[in-house]
Amino acid sequence: MIRQVLTYPHPILLEECAAPAADQVAGLVVDLLDTMRSLPHCWGLAAPQIGEPVRVALVDVSRHPAAEAHNSLLLLINPMIVDRAGKEVGREGCQSLPGVLADVRRARRIHLRLGAEEKWCSGIEARAVQHELDHLDGILILDRIASAHALHFRS
Repeated sequence: MIRQVLTYPHPILLEECAAPAADQVAGLVVDLLDTMRSLPHCWGLAAPQIGEPVRVALVDVSRHPAAEAHNSLLLLINPMIVDRAGKEVGREGCQSLPGVLADVRRARRIHLRLGAEEKWCSGIEARAVQHELDHLDGILILDRIASAHALHFRS
């Protein structure tokens, strides 16, 4: 089911999320995927963005023009970054901050732990994963900018 995306300053977007109950994951993933696919240029979506303050997110940059490598659709349940490499500043948008772009410094490569599974992500996929994991911690791109000069507005 396509759900409404919450926008800043909704309080759920500013909360640190809890682990999901096992019985809520399947339906939540379907709603996240349906909602993400309904939005143009949406490369990831986190549960709090659709009103569910739990540690679940999806990322799929397989159709992103800058994706040189990717893991296809990544389901992130209780994800944890265990290693980071490199740094770069890149421009990011967010469905919860429509019309806003921000220059954000992120690791270029990350090593993820997803339960018993581990994944490496790089480039735009690493950026998208870090962005969605920030949502699970109640952090928005506004919290990651170096100064007001890093904000840009879409017309």
